[in-house]
Amino acid sequence: MSNTVVVETLEQLKPYLNDKHVIEIVQRGKNKKFKNFVKVALNELPQTEEKALVENAVNLLNKNLQLNERNLQLLANVSKIQKLGLLINGLNLCATCVGFAVMYAKLDSMSAEINQQIAKVEKTVKKVQDLQTGFEFNKVLSDHTDMLDCRKKQQPYSEEKMRELVDNEYNVLTLLISALQMNVSSDQKNTIFSIYSLLSMLTVSLMYFDEVYYQNNHEVLGAGEIWHTAHEKWMGVYKTLSEDWVIEKLQDYGMFETTLNTLGVDVFYKGLLDQVREERENVEDNQALILALGDIDLLHTLQENTDREVKETIKAAFENAGAESDSTTVQEAYNNALKLAVIA
Repeated sequence: MSNTVVVETLEQLKPYLNDKHVIEIVQRGKNKKFKNFVKVALNELPQTEEKALVENAVNLLNKNLQLNERNLQLLANVSKIQKLGLLINGLNLCATCVGFAVMYAKLDSMSAEINQQIAKVEKTVKKVQDLQTGFEFNKVLSDHTDMLDCRKKQQPYSEEKMRELVDNEYNVLTLLISALQMNVSSDQKNTIFSIYSLLSMLTVSLMYFDEVYYQNNHEVLGAGEIWHTAHEKWMGVYKTLSEDWVIEKLQDYGMFETTLNTLGVDVFYKGLLDQVREERENVEDNQALILALGDIDLLHTLQENTDREVKETIKAAFENAGAESDSTTVQEAYNNALKLAVIA
């Protein structure tokens, strides 16, 4: 493309970006990744000699994130009790083949039950309106895996296939939210886990779709309606999952179906609300960057540089934390931590 800017460092991008006021978006995205890393590192501390090193590195990163050890430990306890630790890193897991393999194993094990819930909702809703039936939870899991695999092979889905994937993930997610609202589930834990996992899948797919849709259509659409006509409908799911009735469902589940105390219940539901807000912001930030840069290749370069800066900052924290340790031990601890956070 004639307007592509070839860069090797984020510093080289700054003169190009400043006039468009998007550095703040990049910085916010980077901070989210740090926060995500800290949570995962704490939740999955290995019971080995690496533990002290990881804790020290996390403490160094905490200084910039204003997260204290007590609050992080509460998050870890909630995740352990509810087996929802994957949700903390859901967005990254759903964006890579290796990461999604972990998520897929969890979700596929509950797909039969989830499909029964979907069928109950479809049957109920079909009585009052003409609803397309036949949505399957395991089908969207399989399709999301295939989409990631095609991207890994540098044979990304077409615009039409990405739209179908977004539509199907949105429809299944909407049905699962209805299942939660209608109390058709006998296992609320699996329903909640599936809803917020699917939300991460939808967020990743929607960001990818926005990129290919803009690349294929922005010259035709001009300054008018840049995004797909259904985009506002898809985005409505973030608003739905922030509504009072959802909060009440999460609070009731935490209070009556777990061993969490009142503070733990608050950490549980607020953590999921934060996930909804942050994932909505990820879609919006990605759109803002697409419009500001006007070049998808440059967007990907920026994303790669941001990821590299995140890794370098985390690596520096590990090196500082393990100044007295063997360099091989520090490198191994760093590599293990990045794998847990799916940043490697």
